[in-house]
Amino acid sequence: MHTDQPYGNYLINSDTFVLQPIREDFKVTTRVIERNAEFSLPKKPLQIVRKTCEVYGSSLKTRTVIARRSLGNRHKTPIVVAHAFDTPYIFLPTMSPSSDDNIWISYHAILDFQDESTGCSVLLENGRKLKVSVSTSTMWRQFAFGALLARDFEKKQFMLHRPRLFVAQEGNFKYPVAEDSE
Repeated sequence: MHTDQPYGNYLINSDTFVLQPIREDFKVTTRVIERNAEFSLPKKPLQIVRKTCEVYGSSLKTRTVIARRSLGNRHKTPIVVAHAFDTPYIFLPTMSPSSDDNIWISYHAILDFQDESTGCSVLLENGRKLKVSVSTSTMWRQFAFGALLARDFEKKQFMLHRPRLFVAQEGNFKYPVAEDSE
């Protein structure tokens, strides 16, 4: 079911599977695929990702820096857009996040990938199939980085809930705590 939503204040949530750019004349809008719905919004996917990061207490830049600390300085870095109840909402970009052609896909919504003559299809857990113009190997790479990001998030949650088990020692702690300025 595809409908146009009259509002542009959409935020990524646990039902969001895909933010796909749609070119109409000279304007880029977003096709949103959710678990049980599909609709269009009058903003670019990147604007929705940025707004979601801000509303949930961060910025796209900060989320990218944090992901790169875990994954290394990678191009097309997957990010944790938000999290709730110890569950990260990880989104994978198919291209450079700044590209108007980039599609954001939820890591947790992906079931499989299938080769196509041009690119591949992403099979989603709601039974939908999304064709993307990147190779199957590129999507598997992005998926693997998403898995590593999820694992890193779980480690941080474990440290948060069991602080006495971990001591931040110089040279042994991957994420240094900012020093007080006072």
